Amino acid sequence: MMKDIADAGIHLGLAEATKLLSKQVEKGRMSPALMGETLNRITPTLNYEPMKDVDIVVEAVVENPKVKLAVLAEAEKHIPADAILCSNTSSIRITYLAECLQRPENFCGMHFFNPVHAMPLVEVIRAPKTSDEAIARTVAFANAMGKKAIVVKDCPGFLVNRVLFPYFAGFVQLLKEGADFQQVDKVMEKWAGLWPCLSGRCRWH
Repeated sequence: MMKDIADAGIHLGLAEATKLLSKQVEKGRMSPALMGETLNRITPTLNYEPMKDVDIVVEAVVENPKVKLAVLAEAEKHIPADAILCSNTSSIRITYLAECLQRPENFCGMHFFNPVHAMPLVEVIRAPKTSDEAIARTVAFANAMGKKAIVVKDCPGFLVNRVLFPYFAGFVQLLKEGADFQQVDKVMEKWAGLWPCLSGRCRWH
C-alpha cells in the first residue's frame, strides 16, 4: 500500500514504480505480464482505511523531524496495535522520534540507501524501547524484499554514515596536506569499498 496526502504524490509514486519496472522489462529481467501484476498489487490511498490490517508500515516522508513526528503519531492511531512502525531516516535519532508514540516498543528505524531499488543494504535501528519482536519482524521484512539487513544501535550516523564521514574528513585533510586527489580516491576505492568519491556518487559495494 502506498499512502500520500495528495493525488500528486500518488501519481509520482506510481510513475516512479512504472519507470523502474519498465527498465527491468527492457533488460529482459521481467516480463510485461509480471510488470502489470506487480503494479496492480500497489494500492494507492489518501487515507488510512486500507491500512487497518497491515503488519508493518514504513514512513518515508521528507527528512524533517517535525514532519516525521506528526506523520508517525498520526499513522500509529490508524494501524493495528501490534503493527510495526518504521521510519526511513538517515540522520534523525530514532529515540527522539519514538517520543511521539504510544507504543514505542513497536517502533524502529529502517534506513534504505539510494537508489533504493539497487542498493541491498538496510539499517534496522534499535531505540532503547524497541522490542526484540519489532527488530525481528523488521529484519524479516527487509530479507523478504531481498535486502541485507544489519541491526544497529541508535547513535549519530547509525553505522554507514558513522563510518563514512571519517573517511571524508581524512580525504579532505590529505588534500590540505598536498596529496594527489586521484591517488587518494583510488586508494579509498580499493581499501574502503567506496567509489568514486570525487564525483559525489560514493556508495558501498
